[in-house]
Formats: sequence, C-alpha cells, structure tokens
Amino acid sequence: MKILKIAFLTFVVTGILGASSLKEMVENATLDGWLRGKYFYSDGRDGSGQGYQMFFLPNIHSGEVNGYSLTVGVFAAYGPGVPDAVNTDDSIGGSRAPRIDQHSAPDVFNISNLYINKNFEALGSKTTVRLGQMNIVSALNAGTSYGDRGLGGMISNEDIKGIRLYASAYDSWMTDNIMLAMNQVKTYGIGNNLVILGIESNKDFAPKGLGFKLYYSWAQQLYDMMLFGDIHYKYEFDNGLSLGVLGQIAGTIMNGKARFHTGGSNLAAYFADLNAPEFGGMAKTRGIYNLQVNLKAGGYSSKLGYVGSFGQGYGTMLDSKGGFDVGGQLWNGIIAGGIMGFGWTGAGGVKNTSLKVVYFTHRYKWHNGLGVGLDVAWVGGKNRYPYMKKGSKRIGDKYPDPVNNGYHEGHNRGPVIPARKTNLTADSELVEISPQISYAFTKDFNGSLTYSQMVGDMLMGRMVVTLKYTF
Repeated sequence: MKILKIAFLTFVVTGILGASSLKEMVENATLDGWLRGKYFYSDGRDGSGQGYQMFFLPNIHSGEVNGYSLTVGVFAAYGPGVPDAVNTDDSIGGSRAPRIDQHSAPDVFNISNLYINKNFEALGSKTTVRLGQMNIVSALNAGTSYGDRGLGGMISNEDIKGIRLYASAYDSWMTDNIMLAMNQVKTYGIGNNLVILGIESNKDFAPKGLGFKLYYSWAQQLYDMMLFGDIHYKYEFDNGLSLGVLGQIAGTIMNGKARFHTGGSNLAAYFADLNAPEFGGMAKTRGIYNLQVNLKAGGYSSKLGYVGSFGQGYGTMLDSKGGFDVGGQLWNGIIAGGIMGFGWTGAGGVKNTSLKVVYFTHRYKWHNGLGVGLDVAWVGGKNRYPYMKKGSKRIGDKYPDPVNNGYHEGHNRGPVIPARKTNLTADSELVEISPQISYAFTKDFNGSLTYSQMVGDMLMGRMVVTLKYTF
C-alpha cells in the first residue's frame, strides 16, 4: 500500500511539473530532522524498569518548482516509551538489526511523511497548502507532533500582519498517545473525520510583548468540541530583565454516542469498557487551566504556576501536554501515552476526576553550553493517578475488591484505561523534585541528564539520559 501511495504521488507530480522539473526538484533537495537516543532507569517502591529508546526522523524536501515541492520522511524508532517492569537484557534486538516484528508498539520503521507542498509567494500571498500523509502539528498536540499523523490536507496563511491562520482536515489519522496507551502493535488508523482550526499571533504582532493562540477541533462521533486558548504578555526592562504572565485554558465536550471508527480491537471497545463499573464512566465535559508568572534575567529563567481543572474530568488535549507551558519532568509522564497529564484518552477522561498542580522551575545556561535546572511540582485532586505495574500490585493488594476487579472507591480506582488492566489508579498527592544538567557540544548536538524523584503517595525515581543531534 505504501508503494502504491509513493507511485501515485510521483505520478501526480510528474503530471503537474514534467520530468525536467522533477530533475530540478531532486537536485535542489534539502534534508532536515533529528536523531535521538535515550536511556531510562526507574526504581523505587512503586516503579521499576530500564530501557533504551532510539529515534531517527529524517525528512527530505525537494527543491521548489513553481511553488510546488515534495516531502518524504522516514520514522525509525526502537525501544519502549517508558520501561515499566522491563529491563535492558534483550535491547539489542538480535544480530545485524533489531527485529521490528509487530511485537512491540513503539518499534517502527516506515514512511512517515509523504505530501505535496504548494506556496503562493509568487502571487504575493504568504499561503501554504499541503496535501498527503503528514504530521499533525497544532496547539492541541504540540508535545508529540512527530508521531501524530493524518491523511488529508492543511492550509496556513500569514497575509494579515502579526497573524497566522491555520486549518487542517484528515480522513484517517492516529496519534502517538493513543497508539501507546492502547498497546497497539498493528498498524491501523482512526476513521472519524478530524478538523482543526486555529488563529495565533506571530513575531510581527503588536503591541510588542503580547501574544495569543486560539485553536478549535471537531472529531466526527468522538468529541463535539476541543478548544485551547492562550494569552501571554512579557515586559522587558532596560537592564535585560523580563517579566511575563501567561493564561491558558482548554475544554473538551465529548459526543454523547462517542465511538472510534476503526478496526483496532482495543479502540473498538474503548468507550463501552469505559462505562463499566471499574472505570466509572466517560467524562462528557473536561477542562484545564494554567496560570503562570515567569522571569528571565541573563542566563537565568524561572516559572511559577498553578494548574486547575473544571467539568467532569481533566482529559482535554490530543496529547498529554499540547500547547500548555507547565513545569515538571515526570508527573505527566509516569507511563507512556498521555495516560496522565491532559491526554483526552487518559485518566482525566473518566467521570468525577480533577487535577491540581503547583510548579516552580529554574534554569540557568552559561555561554559555554552548560546548563542546570530544577523543577519542583505538587500534584493533587481526585486525579485517578496511574501507577506503574510495581505500584499497581501494591495498591491492588492493599485495597482488594474481587467483585469489581480491584475497584475500590477513594483508594484503588481500578485500571487506568481498558487497554491497561495491569496499571491501576489511585487518587494521589505527589511531590516531584527534578534536577537537570545539560550541555551543548555543538549548536546541533546536545545532551542532558535528568533525575526525577516522586514522594508522597507514590515513591519512585527515574533517571533519563538523552543525546540528540539535529540536522
């Protein structure tokens, strides 16, 4: 099927431009993307696991002819998103190359992007149109846009000074969070038509220092509205000091008869399972807001903020973070797949859940490329917080309830989502402390070490070592 798509798009481009133009497009092609390696190590009373994660995402952009260009991208990924009760013994994956054999959801090697791009600069318009198979990039899913993909079209325009307009629609799509959360190892998509509309400020917006974002989405028979708003202002003093304020809000209203249009077994039964007694039912209305003040002075920057929720739940975004600017390294990523944080198919998608977070971050960067940081976050509310397998066994043993498969109101809240029956949840009060150190070896190559410690109702720590090269 992939070969047919490539052949079809090549035929279309050849028909539009001709063979000589195709030669010019190849000769003027450019390459961008990144290569990243991570090592995870988790340990403590409520979590354990270690593993490697390798990502390689190159995109080849052809040269432009009459405003047309073609992009082909490869996605190569190997290793778990977050190792949960696994180790690195088998991480090499065999001789010559890893066996990507449908046994592990994160392991991927295939064509990721394949689209035709058309810009209208020659006509005096800052308009771009894109058709084909592409990454979905918006304020609703900014955290994992490299893995969120759709088959459809996108248009952006910046003809109005200081303003960017955005619209996209997809016939078939899939997000990284859904694929990881549902433990899906086979390749399939979601057929519910998806529409995303947005308007935001850019660097030319006046008055200086003020900016905003407003994004709306609709997904056929999934949610009737997903809305994200952001307004921020930064005042710069003469001595290099700047002080900023930020307000962000998101809300989602689910369709009363929500169901996934897909052949995937886990997703096909997701909403029916969600309304079973051990889950508590689907939250039809969800909301999250984030209030923040931030400071920057030379190489130092800091943020102090509060996150709260409203409605029946707090799962509002296409991924676990979206365009939200919040502190903390671990509290919204204990388990891969947007299961905590603001992911709409995560713990906050269950009725009668809420979230409270207070965060305080510090960063300092020297001119020699060295940087240090510290995040502190408190997490509370009726958050139905997901535990790794080790912690799930502890709370399952402490609050047994065989009638409802481990469900116990106020303590053990049952499985986090239908596809993760071994990851239980509990309303938890947590404190995260996360020191970091980073170093930029070159302008394109950098490394970092982060250690995060959870205390309170959950006791566990995680170390993450990251090396990333951008080209």
